[in-house]
Formats: sequence, structure tokens, C-alpha cells
Amino acid sequence: MKENLNKSEQRILLFSVFLLSLCGIIYELVLASLATYLFGNPVQQYSITIGVFLSAMGLGSYLSRYITSNLIKAFITIEVMLGVVGGLSVVILNYLFSFSSSFYLLHLFFLIVIGTLVGLEIPLITRILKKYGALKDILANVLTLDYVGGLAGSLLFPLLLFPLLGRFLTSLLVGLINIFVVLIVIVKVRYPQKRASDFILPVFSAVIMIILIINSQWVSALIQNRMYYDDIIFSKRSKYQEIVLTRNGADFRLYLDGSLQFSTSDEYRYHEMLVYPALYQREKRGRDALVLGGGDGLAVRELLKSDSIATVTLVELDEVMIDLAMNNSTISYINGNSLDDRRVKVIAGDAYDFLIKNRKPFDLIIADFPDPHDETIAKLYTEQFFKLVKRSLRDDGVFVTQSTSPLSAREAFWCVNRTMGKVFTNVKPYHVYVPSFGSWGFNMASQEPLTDELSVIDRGDFRYFSFSAFKASTYFPADSGFIETEINTFNRPVLYRYYLKGWKNSDF
Repeated sequence: MKENLNKSEQRILLFSVFLLSLCGIIYELVLASLATYLFGNPVQQYSITIGVFLSAMGLGSYLSRYITSNLIKAFITIEVMLGVVGGLSVVILNYLFSFSSSFYLLHLFFLIVIGTLVGLEIPLITRILKKYGALKDILANVLTLDYVGGLAGSLLFPLLLFPLLGRFLTSLLVGLINIFVVLIVIVKVRYPQKRASDFILPVFSAVIMIILIINSQWVSALIQNRMYYDDIIFSKRSKYQEIVLTRNGADFRLYLDGSLQFSTSDEYRYHEMLVYPALYQREKRGRDALVLGGGDGLAVRELLKSDSIATVTLVELDEVMIDLAMNNSTISYINGNSLDDRRVKVIAGDAYDFLIKNRKPFDLIIADFPDPHDETIAKLYTEQFFKLVKRSLRDDGVFVTQSTSPLSAREAFWCVNRTMGKVFTNVKPYHVYVPSFGSWGFNMASQEPLTDELSVIDRGDFRYFSFSAFKASTYFPADSGFIETEINTFNRPVLYRYYLKGWKNSDF
């Protein structure tokens, strides 16, 4: 009977190793993804997170030697602490981000505390399991389940937990799993001085987690209200990004992963200057246009105002963004129901893949991508990507892309310009002042000549664009004028480093 009890306890403790390893890797991933969301640059954020977390685990393993008695009780205390600190980490960090100038230090603090607690787990549980068998067998079993749990966590987070639950709920759920392990150990494993009072702290902690999970929408709204000054009227986590729509009186603002995409008070400046300089370079009818990104439908709205446009193909990665642009009453009103127009074909997919497979030539291609704040987006501004764009353009076709701020991120802007110049015979940079963003830049390219003297205007109700406005936009003052940079390539994505360097030093 005792032998069967020992085997049961051993299985419970070994299964705990699997669950704890799964939780540990998810804490690491959720904190890294949070830092990427708030600061961009995923390579840097994940590298720092992994390095600090592993070092803290090493510290925890070292400190475990000083725990010499009541190992199971010590293990229970550590797991409750880990469940509470890890589970609440995302909530606390998100809430503090909006007003703490030392946020990154707090992020590192949580990494060190959580990593140290995770590092204490395996040495303690290995020593607890020693009484159930030979050390070589115990070590083999513990390390095997530790690695398998790590694999399970690394797959669950990106494929299931993050897309369905987001960071906030994921961290709370994982914290609850840590506490669940504690409760199972208290019930099923024999240890000295076991008391009913051992349940108080884990049960209390579990109740807190469950309450927060049940009220997650309220807590999420509280956090978002700290991050956004205006009233939030729509918020949804898609597979790719967090989409938030706010309102302040008559001004609506769209945010993707916390970055402002447009304000209705001045977005017409941006979109008119994105579309019309390229559109009016050529005096043609029946033109086919391709919009890459721009899932909000605002660039498409401007294209459809021209009688020269025959078809518009929109390629947008995020299906949730497309659904919002077509079915949300606010966004569809702002974009003039542009995505429902019979001339428009909407494709949910990756722009890079679309261009690789595309065989249809276009007269006009407009890239309305987010800023290149990480390597993933920076690939959409590479020499290789621009070659794909060129292949999809007719001989006299025109391509234009938003290119961030030539004032705030000067090197990044001219890096895009120089990279396009490696592919296209003619490249014309220009910029416009958008109050919500500051000075904002574009680069236009073609194999045929580009001119400041536009050829035709087929409508006269522009809110900003004009011949003279465009001509003036091609002049760059000394503080944002041309500067030598490297070329942005797929294998050497220098652009996002230029971008982060520029905006880090910007006061805008």
C-alpha cells in the first residue's frame, strides 16, 4: 500500500514539473511580447527578456541550496508567490506604463523576480523526489518533463493562448495553474507538519485570480483607459494586433498595438498626399490600382474619388481589420463605405506573398504599411520587396509608400528613399505636416520620369491637396534633408534600427 502511495505521489510531482515548466516559458514569452508591444524591436526585447530571465533562473537555482528543511512547504510558498507575481505581472505593468518613467526597470524587476522563483522550482522538486528512487532516474525524469513542458508552453502561447486570450488573461490563467499545482500537492502529497491552514494562502490567491479572470473586461478597460486619453468605443485583439478605436467629441482615432494610425481631425492630409501625387503623375483612364495594407479603407476612399480608376485591389493581412472597416458603422462612415464599392476587391493575406504570386500588372501601387518599428515590418521596405513591387507595375506605373517622418526619423526616411533608388530609375521624396503625427514623409517611384508639375485634376474638392501643395512638399529644409544611409535588405534590415534611433531621440 505504501509503495502504491509513493508511486502516486511521484507521478503527481513529476506531472507538476511538466506544468511548472509550461508556466515558466509562458511567463517568459508573455513578458517579452509585452515589451515588444510597448517598445517595438522584437529582436532586442526577446533577446533581453530571455537573457535576463535565464540569468534569474540561474540565481534561483543557486539560492535553492540555502533551503535545507521543510522542502515541500518551501515549494508550496514559492509556487504561490510565483502564481501571484507572474499572474499579476502583465496587469501591473500595463497599468503602470502610462505614467511611470521607470517602466523598463519595473519590467526587468518582474523578469528577475519571476525568473528567480522559476529557477528555485526544479532543484527543490528534484530534492523532494530523491526519496522515491535513484538520483539518475529522478534527474532523467525531471529534465525530460521539464523540456517537454517548455515545448508545450512555447507552442501553446503563440498558437492558442495569445490569439484567443491575449496577454492579460494568459498571465492570469498561468498564475492560476501554478496555484492549482500547489493545491494538488497539499492534498495528495505527504509532508511533515501538514495543516489545514496550508490551504489559506493558495485558496485566497486562487480566488483573487478567478475574480480578475471573471472581471477581465472591466480590468482591461481600466488598463486601456490609462493608456488612451479618449473614450474607447471599440477594442479587440486580433491574431496579429490589438485594435482600439477612441472618440473625443467629433474626433475618432484608430490605434494598432498602441500606435496611432489616424485621427479624423487631420487624416485627410495624410491620405490625400499618399494617393494623389502618384495618381496624377499619369494622364490615363481605366487604371488598375493596388493598395497594400491600408485595411481601414481610407486610401481606397481617396482612389475611388477619381474617375480614372477602374479597379482597386486591397491586400490587408488582418481579417479583423477588414471586417471593422466594412461593418463597423464608425469606420465605414469615415471611409465612405469604400470597401463595399463594386470596383474594389478585398484580399485577406500577406502583401509579400501576394506580390510573389501576382501576375497581374497594375498602373498604381500604394503601400500604406505601419512604420518599420521591427524586423517583421521592415521587410516591407527592403530592396527585395521593392523588386516584387516593380514586377507588379506596368512599364509607366507609379509606386508610392509612406516612409515615416523625415524630421523625427530622418535616417529611416532616407534609408527607404535610397533603398527604392536601388530598384527604380526615378524616386521622388516628399512630405506633409499632419498635426497628429508631425512632419510625415512619402517616397514615390517609377521607371518613367516623375514630375512636380502634375498632369491632370479631375475633381476640385480636395481638403488639402493641390498642385502648389505638392510642389512645396518636395522641398526639404536642412533639418530633414537628404542624409547618407545604408540600403535596407532582407538579410541586413538596418531600417528598423534607424527608425528606433530616430524616434527614441524625438520629442514629438
